[in-house]
Amino acid sequence: MMNGDATFVAPATPFGHSGIAVVRINGPLACQILSILSKQKLADTRYAKLTSLYDDNGQLIDECVVTKFQSPASYTGDDLIEVSCHGSPVIVDKIIKTIIDNGARLAEPGEFTKRAFINGKIDLLQAEAVGALIKSKSEAAARINRQTLGGALSKDLNNINLDLISVVGKIEHAIDIIESEIEITFYREIILEIDKIIKNSQRILSTFKAGKMLNEGIRVVITGKPNVGKSTLINYLSGSEKAIVSNIPGTTRDIVESMITISGVPVRFVDTAGIHVTDDKIEKIGINKANYEINSADLVLYIYDDPKQLEFPKFDCPSIYIFNKIDLHKNIEDTDSIIHISAKSGLNVDFLLKKIKKTMSINPISTDTPHLISQHQYSAINKSLKSQEKAKQLLKFTSPELELVAFELRASINAIDVVLGKTSPDDILNNIFRTLCVGK
Repeated sequence: MMNGDATFVAPATPFGHSGIAVVRINGPLACQILSILSKQKLADTRYAKLTSLYDDNGQLIDECVVTKFQSPASYTGDDLIEVSCHGSPVIVDKIIKTIIDNGARLAEPGEFTKRAFINGKIDLLQAEAVGALIKSKSEAAARINRQTLGGALSKDLNNINLDLISVVGKIEHAIDIIESEIEITFYREIILEIDKIIKNSQRILSTFKAGKMLNEGIRVVITGKPNVGKSTLINYLSGSEKAIVSNIPGTTRDIVESMITISGVPVRFVDTAGIHVTDDKIEKIGINKANYEINSADLVLYIYDDPKQLEFPKFDCPSIYIFNKIDLHKNIEDTDSIIHISAKSGLNVDFLLKKIKKTMSINPISTDTPHLISQHQYSAINKSLKSQEKAKQLLKFTSPELELVAFELRASINAIDVVLGKTSPDDILNNIFRTLCVGK
């Protein structure tokens, strides 16, 4: 069929058995193909209709609810149809296969959102927020991602760009004026306007750490010698028997994970094999995995249970040292640098969690404020800010080179345009959409 390559289909719900599954078909042939499968004309746009769908042999596939969204009033901006069928993988696969047999193709990851971006329905920030919202690990993360998807962060950045464009216009007008005729107050006023822009950029830039933390969470690795209570601690924190606990050294040989939320921030605790010298090949594999986890951790909890131990390993990331099994010892002196707990009873584990919050600067985060969430967003806004600051410094010279000031401010505008997707390199665009699921 003609234009078939422009029409694509994918499941919009996860694979598996469920009450309902949704299949999306997008593109110029969407309505035509669904008319063939249903053997009738589709209902009016945005009207959900109970519809029987048939395969190419005329056999009934399923009775579905079909909703048509006509271009440009759809998520993608193209003709888009959503088919709600019974949630059997067999039925979903049959519907998709029949749609493909009639001229469509299987969607690429994130292609529906990519079409929405290309058609101007959303900008790049909002496209990233789609993926972040789907992957949100906490209610707080979902709230900030919904805000970005709604355009709050895009509005803030567009306002900064409008302010920058206004300042550039004034400077370019001044370039055409004889330097001696430019009043000294002009430079002061321009500096004040750039100062305002700098403060707004700094405010947005300051949201990155919290936004990244809410979306990616914190990875906390629990390490120490065998049988010091690492698995007991992760079981207590998770409220379930995540890890096997025994008095036999080397019981934990693989990575065991449990996630809890602390002040809205997802914190993933990772239990690892006890670090010690061993000839056991399987244990060695577990120890190698433990070392790998330690090297990629955001925070390390080192647990020990020997009150005579005086030397402790150092780590390349923040760490907390924990003396466990205090219920088995007497006359243990408290110190500021070591947390004393009983992982078995939970004694002082609340103090440990407070220490984790303090160490990782987990503070109450305002979810009413848009947040940057990715490294490339942060890098672009930081680049924009640096150009603004350079422009301000250039204006402080006795005879400012206004052409250089205008150049820096245009560079600042271009950096923000990268975040919004107006001038983003192809590799950034492709990576963002590639991380989305196929049906999105």
